[in-house]
Amino acid sequence: MVCATIFFISDAVDVALTEAAVGAGISTLLFIKVLHNIDDTLPKNAARDLSSFILFFLLSIILISFSLNFPEFGLSSITSNAPSTQYYLNQSQVDIGIPNVVTSILAGYRAFDTLGEVLVIFIAGISVLGILREEKDNG
Repeated sequence: MVCATIFFISDAVDVALTEAAVGAGISTLLFIKVLHNIDDTLPKNAARDLSSFILFFLLSIILISFSLNFPEFGLSSITSNAPSTQYYLNQSQVDIGIPNVVTSILAGYRAFDTLGEVLVIFIAGISVLGILREEKDNG
């Protein structure tokens, strides 16, 4: 809600509404539902899994390889000629059904981006809960 308020103060009402609905509304409901349904205890003799480490290592390598393909920081010519810019300008009315390109990006594409951010925060929160679980005796 803080981000939504900042967007509202900055006269970006449409972005503020999207952030409030997806960022504050859906994420809060998602966290409450998951916290209600998870077991926060872990057996004492649970061993660390080698497959988890291998998965973490592979995902780290993939993320690092993606970061090597980023454009040069601050290069402004990349945005005006980018395929994504041309796609948004040419296909936003077809995809979303709104003739205004800016509104279609904020109402359609940006909402998916905010939902993706919420999912990342959700996964991080659940991971922290998994790390901080209490250990219990098996007996």
